[in-house]
Amino acid sequence: MIYESTVQFTVVDDNGNDKTKKESVILEDFETFTEVEARMYDEYGGNAGIDVIAVKRSRLKEIANKRIEDKQTIFIAEVCDITIDDKDNEKENAYKIAFFAYSIDDAKRFIDEYLSQGYDMRLKSLTETKFADVIWRT
Repeated sequence: MIYESTVQFTVVDDNGNDKTKKESVILEDFETFTEVEARMYDEYGGNAGIDVIAVKRSRLKEIANKRIEDKQTIFIAEVCDITIDDKDNEKENAYKIAFFAYSIDDAKRFIDEYLSQGYDMRLKSLTETKFADVIWRT
């Protein structure tokens, strides 16, 4: 199951002052909220004043690739599978996928390739997110 979580912690800025920082991440292949929260404390445990302030089940269907370089950001595409029912009516089944890309142009190229899998699919929306990373269970 895919989850989304936000952690808050304290960092020291360039002037030596404490600053509260929040980061949101996507967590892939976790079973429970408790497991997600524990992993967040493991990942961010080296920071002062750490607090996991949110954990929720994500509406993402899949994470389509892995980060190759740190400068890639996470994009979310809403994709529609288009089917025809028994009465010849067109039906759309919308879902969201997350993936890493360097820019919006790179994201568009990636999702165009994803859509060309041979299914009748179309892109409904494409958004750059503020998620810091994807944390994989294994």
